[in-house]
Amino acid sequence: MFMNSKAYRVKTWNQLKKSYWSVLIACLIVLAVSGASVPLAFLLVGPILVGQSYYLIDVAEHENEGKNFELLIEGFKKSLVTSIVANILMGIFIFLWTLLLIIPGIIKIYAYSMTHYVIAENPEIDFMDAIKKSEEMMKGHKFRLFKLQFSFIGWFILGVLTFGVGFLFVYPYYSLAQANFYIDLRGKKPLIIDVDY
Repeated sequence: MFMNSKAYRVKTWNQLKKSYWSVLIACLIVLAVSGASVPLAFLLVGPILVGQSYYLIDVAEHENEGKNFELLIEGFKKSLVTSIVANILMGIFIFLWTLLLIIPGIIKIYAYSMTHYVIAENPEIDFMDAIKKSEEMMKGHKFRLFKLQFSFIGWFILGVLTFGVGFLFVYPYYSLAQANFYIDLRGKKPLIIDVDY
């Protein structure tokens, strides 16, 4: 049985008690690098998000203090090309689905939402296999993720009302909750995909 949004938030809150400052620093590093320069950032976003996914899975699973910052560069070390190509393809696919109507594009955003986590746990995976695995994992779970994300709306409003200062708390909380969602979705054991070539 899967957890509900409140259970994810409570679990994440308890994890952040041990690791808030470390997760905040990791999230700020990710935001700074991905927002540094638009053309370069577009190529770097994939490996950065894979590294962030790897880091957040580690924090969530081991409930540690999140001091393993070197995990943030795993997307560059182990799956650079895969993460870049997967990110570009997801952007193209979402754009094309959005051309039909906005709703199919939103559905695809949710369908592809676990791709970076899949790549983080399977660095040797092909980019299309990672996207397909994310789609497969999210079948029947898109609305659950939407509810989890929507449950943070009050926190995001608070972030806006505090002129962005509140986001220093919200972003790590939200990011770690999504990692917990992925872990719940894939099960307790790491998702290892057997890739045949």
